[in-house]
Amino acid sequence: MNVSDYVAQDGVGLARLIERKEVSRREVIEAAISVIESRDAALNAVVMRNFDPSCSRSDTGAASALRGVPLLLKDVNLYSSDMPTTFGSAFFKGAPAKPDSIMVDRWRRAGLAILGKTNTPEFAAEFVTEPRAYGTTRNPRDLNLTVGGSSGGAAAAVAAGMVPIAHATDLGGSIRIPAACCGVFGFKPTGGFNPTGPYFDEIAGGLNSDHVITRTVRDSAASLDITADFSPQRHSYLEGLDRPVRQITVGVCCTDPAGRPCGPDQQEAVNRAAQVLESFGHRIVEYRYPEGLDASNWFDHLWIFDFVRLVEERSRELGRAPAAEELEPLTWHLLEKAKAGGNGAHERARSAREIYTSRYLGSMESIHVCLTPTLATDPPNVGSLSFRAFGDVEAWNAAGYRFAPYSIPSNISGQPSASCPYFKNSSGLSVGVQISGKPGDDLLVLQLCAQLELCHAA
Repeated sequence: MNVSDYVAQDGVGLARLIERKEVSRREVIEAAISVIESRDAALNAVVMRNFDPSCSRSDTGAASALRGVPLLLKDVNLYSSDMPTTFGSAFFKGAPAKPDSIMVDRWRRAGLAILGKTNTPEFAAEFVTEPRAYGTTRNPRDLNLTVGGSSGGAAAAVAAGMVPIAHATDLGGSIRIPAACCGVFGFKPTGGFNPTGPYFDEIAGGLNSDHVITRTVRDSAASLDITADFSPQRHSYLEGLDRPVRQITVGVCCTDPAGRPCGPDQQEAVNRAAQVLESFGHRIVEYRYPEGLDASNWFDHLWIFDFVRLVEERSRELGRAPAAEELEPLTWHLLEKAKAGGNGAHERARSAREIYTSRYLGSMESIHVCLTPTLATDPPNVGSLSFRAFGDVEAWNAAGYRFAPYSIPSNISGQPSASCPYFKNSSGLSVGVQISGKPGDDLLVLQLCAQLELCHAA
């Protein structure tokens, strides 16, 4: 299989070629390896490689819509038996590999081939992907622009054609932000749909969802069929994309929760997406976030205790505490914040989350989904949005939330939310729009994204 034929296919397309014996699993894997080796030097998306020939065995995996498809894991949250998980941190380099997490095991059983791990900021804690441990990941659309974060390595790898599907995580937009920066599709499922075990009961206080970044909606749906906890009442998400889509009410909003407008390119992308959805028979209405929807005083306290536990576990493994240079300045700050706040701050944050969720979902009672930009502005240059560029937490947070203010509400509420590449600006860069549904309406969000995909210009 030549590289151009490989890159032209999404995951479902590759699996169908393998099933029809038009190409072999080995040929697909070899093409993926060739693309990684030729394109990653400029991008630094893949920080670990797992090119063991055994992953090319043609008899590996049960029948699935993605059997034989190459996959990259993000270097955070999920463990794999053949590579360490370092959380993007120098302190975790050299950590032993652990048996597969449940999601990894499900991908393997479905026949996907895991070829490596992608770059992430330390503990997935930044809006960009520029860790000291592994270096900066570059955007294949423009090497001067950020890939976003925290799943920047995953988004860059998919956008560059290295793999059609890459594992990603999202606790505050970390799937959707880099997907928008790199012009690919990123879906955050309803909280709890994908398993976090056996190593975590929940991740980031329940804010986080692990899933994938893809080039097509159907690949995202196919992966969710494989990994989501299944019930007899649940239909296939992939098959659901072919079912008729009920006509719904779409609330359109181009101001963020603080009342600030988005940029002109983002406004144009939302307007065009709304027109397309209206052409499919959906009702378009104006939506505004409820006043005072602000989590800045307590949001961090929901997820920073994961840092404390992970660093303590690694310290016990090594028999020593981390040296100053082994953790990022932001991580040191967050560890101190967790220590100062204690369990009381965590419990108060949980209570605040319940109030926030009730107000936010209550504001959506008259609509089925909310359509917004994914980002408020175009992606900034590399180096301009990292914590190291600011040094001051409040200034860094303010800049990050101005750049990506639309994603966090769905993490707090547990809603499904997706970033769809929809519009190209005058510079030729893709601009993403975000569709957020109500908890459990994952199929509806995917169906609407598929409708946009039929008509998208990005």
